Amino acid sequence: MTSGLGVVQTADRALSKHPVFGDSPRILAKVMTRYRFGVELFAERLPSLARAASTVEALSDADARRVFFDPLVRLTLEQAFSDLEAGHLVSPHPLEEMLPGALEALPLGLCESRMPSRFRVGSEVPKWLWDVARPADPYSRALHAAFDGVFGAKSKSGGTLLSPDATAQRKINDSIELLSLLLPDSGASALTHIEAIALLSARLEGGTVLSAAGGDLTPSTIFLSLEELGNPWDVAGCLLHEGLHMKLFDATRSVALAARPEETIQVPWRDIRWSIVRTVFAYHVYVHLSLFKAAALTADRTLTERFGDPSAYVSRPHAMSVVNNDSASRYGRSVDRARYLGEMLLTEWAHLLTPQGRDFVRWLSESLAPVDRALFLKDAGPRAREQERAAYRKVNGLRVRPSKQGECLMVFSPAAPRIHWLDLNAWLIFELSDGRTYSDMERAYLEVVGARVAPDEARRQLRSGLDSLVRSTLVEPTRQQGDVA
Repeated sequence: MTSGLGVVQTADRALSKHPVFGDSPRILAKVMTRYRFGVELFAERLPSLARAASTVEALSDADARRVFFDPLVRLTLEQAFSDLEAGHLVSPHPLEEMLPGALEALPLGLCESRMPSRFRVGSEVPKWLWDVARPADPYSRALHAAFDGVFGAKSKSGGTLLSPDATAQRKINDSIELLSLLLPDSGASALTHIEAIALLSARLEGGTVLSAAGGDLTPSTIFLSLEELGNPWDVAGCLLHEGLHMKLFDATRSVALAARPEETIQVPWRDIRWSIVRTVFAYHVYVHLSLFKAAALTADRTLTERFGDPSAYVSRPHAMSVVNNDSASRYGRSVDRARYLGEMLLTEWAHLLTPQGRDFVRWLSESLAPVDRALFLKDAGPRAREQERAAYRKVNGLRVRPSKQGECLMVFSPAAPRIHWLDLNAWLIFELSDGRTYSDMERAYLEVVGARVAPDEARRQLRSGLDSLVRSTLVEPTRQQGDVA
């Protein structure tokens, strides 16, 4: 348990240190500088903002955050950026009313100042709770309209905003504290990107909503269904989940992850295709939620005494839950999905990413790998043993073309007509799949990579890479050892 706790703590620190994707103070500093610079540029084209621009320049970072991270102000700022870049930023513009109003509302944020009840949660970076179930002024109505835009856009979707109370405030505070104790670096980091929380009861086409990030329509805001989540462990997990989306939204203002954002892929646990951008965002979340699960498994007894034993709560199973996963499903846990997405993003889908996107995926993969080995891979024993008993060969009829300069192999499968891109590691495993047994493949693989990679890590890379090639129907098992050939 001690060694497991150690790898969790190491990964927790690693996931908050990357200068572009992990370091929240640095990410937020970029966001704040962008907005301050934006206001300066906007005022040059909207003269009525001259006084507001001077006031903004003199604000402390704390007050500037209250102004800029207000959902409606931030939405209007982003609209102004779009108008500026399109050459259409002219008066009258909504920002001319919104920004001076936000400055007048200090020390509260603009929308927070209009709430009929005032509830805050969290102590390090407090978040305010929406109370717009009965909107009474233009700003509350605008928030409600934005909510309807998120949850009422499709015929099978819909939701209701709920008013906060002291009980909800206590539940969220408990979950924030739990998350901060379990993951004091990466968990606390994600929380700093949340400005507001709205409580809801909602359904989307995929089913009941447990939580959601506001996205473009309600920036800086996350939505929680406390009634559906029920226990502090899963509420904490959803705070982490949605905070991570907010964090990556902020980080990707200055860097692009997808080289071909219009491309879509299919994941095996959903019946709809995902954009590559959504896939990268999901991988970011699954890696952190795997770490969160590992932290729960190694939690100090005082936490379970205070917040309850996760296994004692009754909850419907879902992959991102700490309390209840679908153990019968191949992708029933966050770590299962993290493994799959990580391997695919590093191999078959790697060409869809920018160099920064590939660096992002490698950083996440390398941060999670020691935790996976220490706490989760022992659960994969039967599947691993089945893999090791087989021999493997390339599927018949494939066409290949190497790119030595590009350091990749392109493989075309006529049976399922598409081109697969194999990086050097996948290429090596593909070439070793010539009918030899897994043990022979392993020996050959270690001979090639053994000088650069530790043996245990090399074996993990071989297993996951081979599994990916089999899933892609480029390689197939030919027999089990002991079978008649």
